[in-house]
Amino acid sequence: MVRQNGAKPALILLCAALALAGCKSKQEKADDYYDSAMALVAKGDIPRAMIELRNVFEYDNSHQAARREYGDLLLASGRVQEAYGQYLRLAEQYPDLADAHRVLAELSLRSGNPDEARRQMNATLDLAPDDPGALAVGLALQLRAAMARNETSAYAGIATQARALAQRAPDVATAWHVLIDTLNAQGDQAGTLAAVDSALAQKPAQYRLQVMRLELLAKLKRNDQIGPQLKQMQKLFPDDPKTRTALIAWYVLRDNPDGAADFLRKLAGDPASETEGYVQLVQFLAQSRGVDAAAKELDSLIAQSKGTPNARLFGAMRADLDFTAGRQDSALARMKTLLQDAPEGEQTDRLRVSYAQMLDRAGQREAAQAELDAALKAAPDLVAALRLRAQWLIEDDNPEDALVALRRALQQAPQNAPTLTLMAQANLREGAPDLAGARLAQAYEATDHGATEARNYTDFLLDQKRITAAAALLSEAIQRNPDDPGLLHRQADLALSQTDWAQAQRIAEHLDALKRPEGAALAQSIRAAILLGRGQSDAAIDTLKSLADSTSNNGAIAAVIQAQLAAGRADAAHSYLADQLAANPDDRGLRLLSANLDALTGQGKAAEAGLRALLSERPADSQPARQLYRLLAAAGRDGDAAQIIDTTLAAQGASPDPLLLLYRARSQQKAGQYEAAIATYDALYQRSSDNAVLANNLASLLSQHRDDKPSLTRAARIAQRFRESPEPAFKDTYGWAEYRLGNFAQAEPLLAAAAAGLPESALAQYHYAMVLAANGQDAKAAEQMQKALDLAGANLPAQMKDAPAKLKALQAGAKSGN
Repeated sequence: MVRQNGAKPALILLCAALALAGCKSKQEKADDYYDSAMALVAKGDIPRAMIELRNVFEYDNSHQAARREYGDLLLASGRVQEAYGQYLRLAEQYPDLADAHRVLAELSLRSGNPDEARRQMNATLDLAPDDPGALAVGLALQLRAAMARNETSAYAGIATQARALAQRAPDVATAWHVLIDTLNAQGDQAGTLAAVDSALAQKPAQYRLQVMRLELLAKLKRNDQIGPQLKQMQKLFPDDPKTRTALIAWYVLRDNPDGAADFLRKLAGDPASETEGYVQLVQFLAQSRGVDAAAKELDSLIAQSKGTPNARLFGAMRADLDFTAGRQDSALARMKTLLQDAPEGEQTDRLRVSYAQMLDRAGQREAAQAELDAALKAAPDLVAALRLRAQWLIEDDNPEDALVALRRALQQAPQNAPTLTLMAQANLREGAPDLAGARLAQAYEATDHGATEARNYTDFLLDQKRITAAAALLSEAIQRNPDDPGLLHRQADLALSQTDWAQAQRIAEHLDALKRPEGAALAQSIRAAILLGRGQSDAAIDTLKSLADSTSNNGAIAAVIQAQLAAGRADAAHSYLADQLAANPDDRGLRLLSANLDALTGQGKAAEAGLRALLSERPADSQPARQLYRLLAAAGRDGDAAQIIDTTLAAQGASPDPLLLLYRARSQQKAGQYEAAIATYDALYQRSSDNAVLANNLASLLSQHRDDKPSLTRAARIAQRFRESPEPAFKDTYGWAEYRLGNFAQAEPLLAAAAAGLPESALAQYHYAMVLAANGQDAKAAEQMQKALDLAGANLPAQMKDAPAKLKALQAGAKSGN
């Protein structure tokens, strides 16, 4: 009883405590969550702190301190739009908070909304007339307006005010940015650099200003400070790939690849547990010091990581290195050994995919398929395996199933650029260029405007004749990747094609500033093209000669000759080339140029003799064989031309030149050897199924010279990529393939477009007549068939031998129909 009586008061006390806890007001609960959030912020646990702040709003939606803190945390994490929303709500709930309006003004300025920036700035100044942040926003708006009007006279006054404001309130970043941008607009590089340094002293982790500082150091030729600047940027932004790449390039330019390698090793970490950094290290060593240096590094990494999963990964990299270097047997043997005792898991599945890729590249598609099937059986959602399966399906002209695999891959990694790029290829193969363009744009965005994806997207736009869009894309991409030679080359080609000489000149100057040999050569060729475009032949030829002298490059010598021929100076071209040959009489490239020049200037016998001499020395050399074939074919010597191809291909053995195979296919087709031509085109197509010309020629031969359904179905699958093609010959191929399959409704609009686009082609008109007849339009078909026969004349193509009989039948049907 005593124990019971003693327990009762304790129970009462406990219930009272619980009751008191349950009686906390909503405000007290909100404050508790806020205090918890601030404690987590102090510990650096930002994600949990943000959860606690959201809990605050469940009990007090107008908690001023919590709303402000939540906005600050969002801003610090780069979620600008969400932060803007929080500060907008804070300003609505507490309209007298000057600093809330000031932050909104600054964010509006950053997002390119000057009207809202001005409205929030005025709201701030109404509450705090001397607020430095709002005054800085006002100066920024003044500068933007002056730049828009090209009112350079206003720059000095804005700079003076910005400098005074920055000195009075050095923690106001906007004031520094206005000062920096104004000085930069005035061309005061030294003053801009000093202002940048002052701004960075307040807050070093400003990426834009750090990049600007690097550019200014380069412009001011303060080369001794570039390395330390890059190292500082790497320290501040360790995850920024552009900074890392720039620092590596800096080491290389200083002829210090060992320093770059040491830097990469330091970043990479422990080889027993880290991998990504070592992949970059090995790639760098392979490019800068050769395969042997990369192999030595991998052997060391394998030894250091022995007994860990990384050892197997580094072993696979070693195998890939051997494979790329041509040691295929040893590479495949190494991969097979690695997989024999590998435990089941994601790494093993990925190694199987790598092994499958190697087997496929070695010509063992069946064995490769078995490895891929094993990987997908163990991991059906493995992105690398799904991509490889899709790639093979695209090559087999099965884009529909490829897209199924790629959509599954995209579910695992929605912003994976290689998957998106492969989807674009599948879309193109199925004849959907609009979808392909959307995927390429998505890949470009997914990589934060990466150079590779920018080049892919640009090439697509140029292929689609979307010149304005391609120009805009290049402009944006080069801002993000200012030193990418591929992008600069494309921009230069575009500028030259549009006779935008000023733009082309700026690109040439930029390439010179890169101080890379290939950049300097490209810059000189751009300048020569500008001069030729402007009709200044003498200056252009002198520029090209200078380039040829500085590079000792036969391509540059060929450019000189081409320019001389374009200017009507054949004798000068011969004389120049004779001088080059006198200095290097055994140079096969120059001898090839000489034969080509003879052919171009009507000296066919001399050209043939020179080319045959080159071939007799090296019977497997494709270059003289190609030129000799073209020379003989142009002279109507088809038999001799075909013999050159056969002899050279026989000498080449298992590694035939694709262009010579293409010449063989054309010769076979011209000679009426259609089955032989199909076999040759098929061999070429297996090697390069994305080549539109090969696809068109193979599909055309299959649909015109075979009658079995598998061949006709394959022709249609190959040609479906031409569904939206502007090229009428390609539409004719696809339309005729669908016609042969009996898909007359689908074929008619394609063949109608082809006939309209090829008004002088008897075969295109015949194909259109046939589909009209198949769709019951006898009168119109008869008219079209007559047009085809009129164009063909007396010598009907083999494919049109039935046209006269078809015309009579159609005319009879048209009469009976009437």
